[in-house]
Amino acid sequence: MRWWLVAALFGSGCVYVTKAEFDSLWDEDGDGWPLGEDCDELAEAVYPYAPDVRGDGCDSDCGEESDQDGDDWPDDSDCEPTDATIFPCSGNESNGDDVDSDCDGFDEKRDDACPTTDPDFPEVTTVVCGTGDSE
Repeated sequence: MRWWLVAALFGSGCVYVTKAEFDSLWDEDGDGWPLGEDCDELAEAVYPYAPDVRGDGCDSDCGEESDQDGDDWPDDSDCEPTDATIFPCSGNESNGDDVDSDCDGFDEKRDDACPTTDPDFPEVTTVVCGTGDSE
């Protein structure tokens, strides 16, 4: 090694940080997604392609599924993807108005179970959003 390289390395003022300090700077909430790629750095369960529980108001997958009307139901699961008042389990069903507001195929309120889980991650039932961009 050349002497000028050794002198440059010792004189560069390198700062030592622990792995924990580095990890906290790189990924504050510990979900494996770095700053700049994670849409909510305060919530461990919110990151790109995360399980997204339907109808909870938390965009836990960082918008990876298209939701044109913003009703927290992805377009491929929403029977009316451009109307935010019509989505599965909406609770807005009125008998006799000829509008299927809850996407169950009937223009009347029924007590059928609502599919609120993400079909790709059926075991995930709740997600806690942080205070970042996901809410």
